[in-house]
Amino acid sequence: MQAFIADVVVAGSVDFSEKLYTKIYFSGCDFKCPYCNTPELLETKLEHEKDLKEIKKNLVETVGIVNGIFLTGGEPCFQKQAALEILLKAKELNLKKVIDTNGSKPEVIETMLKKELLDVVIMDVKAPFNELFEKTTKSATFFKPAQEIIKETKQTLEILKAYDEKVEIIFRTTIVPGLVFRKEDLLKIGEEIEGINSVWELQSFKNSTTIDKKMKDINSPTQQFLENLKEYLQKKLPRINIQVIN
Repeated sequence: MQAFIADVVVAGSVDFSEKLYTKIYFSGCDFKCPYCNTPELLETKLEHEKDLKEIKKNLVETVGIVNGIFLTGGEPCFQKQAALEILLKAKELNLKKVIDTNGSKPEVIETMLKKELLDVVIMDVKAPFNELFEKTTKSATFFKPAQEIIKETKQTLEILKAYDEKVEIIFRTTIVPGLVFRKEDLLKIGEEIEGINSVWELQSFKNSTTIDKKMKDINSPTQQFLENLKEYLQKKLPRINIQVIN
């Protein structure tokens, strides 16, 4: 089976663990966030085609070297069958299985969880579920309006809540000056995830690689700004474990 996978990094470092993982970068994404730090992975390209046999062979050969696999992108759930096939092989090899997703494909996440193919779910919650969501994700199309995408993303939250005692859940929100940075907007995000056993990570926008060239002129929020935001949110949402990451 062929899949659009831009890169496979064997024994790579990850920010959620001190152990080594095989990082698999899927190409293709249904979101077009203007501050995206992997713009080269937004579209599927013929040069990204890879045979899953080779990837699974690589997983077998690195047993004992890597702790697990990390599916990222792009959006891994965009290629359901390929992602499932890789996760099944990782489960067979007793590797830890982690996915990084934007949450727009609830049926895919639910299938993975039902089949016990995930140990950690990292979900990027881009913005509150209002008009700012479409401004941030640029995800609406002629065939699928923003409200439908918001509905599906919220369904993913409901699914994760049902599995929050079985898998580790990490929510991430990128703090982008001029876009996603206001306390009231972050509070709305927090209220959506408050009932889910999880960690909520606030991460800083980086202007080194962006889709929107205008965003290269925007400075990253300061560490003090992020810490102040965390302090405010923690007081309002004491049940959430909120962390600031670089």
